[in-house]
Amino acid sequence: MHYRKTIPVVLLSLFSAVLIAQELAPDFAGTSIRGDATLRLSDYRGKVVFIDFWASWCPPCLVSLPAYDRMYQELGNAEFEFIAINVDEDTDNGIFFLEDHPVSYPVLADPEGDIGIPYKVRSLPVSYLLDRQGKIVQSYRSFKPGDEIEIKQQILQLLAREP
Repeated sequence: MHYRKTIPVVLLSLFSAVLIAQELAPDFAGTSIRGDATLRLSDYRGKVVFIDFWASWCPPCLVSLPAYDRMYQELGNAEFEFIAINVDEDTDNGIFFLEDHPVSYPVLADPEGDIGIPYKVRSLPVSYLLDRQGKIVQSYRSFKPGDEIEIKQQILQLLAREP
């Protein structure tokens, strides 16, 4: 698309989010940030899933991870899963951050950005909420304290729907 270069980045990000909404989330397989486990998104079909792309150098990401962890622990239910995807080129930076701010959900490493490409990740943090069928029902760009309250409500609404 030749015109993409002329569209402001903000509009392009919003346009991408609209295009991806209600599509089946691209499947991926990834290795945990510590390299001790693998995870495939399709293994979570039937569950509501929240996917969060983040990096240790991203200020809003550093605020969102602990907030999301509290949200995840509050929701802690067999029908919901949270997957964080660290996109630091040097995975050790993500590991060091998690040592100081541990989370209770799985964190994958994506130093090459391969998982993020089909999700059109162009800024951080960016997150996607998937329904039980694996469709993207909402995307979120950036993060500010309090956003997790609205996200939690949307997750609860999806969980309340019949499987």
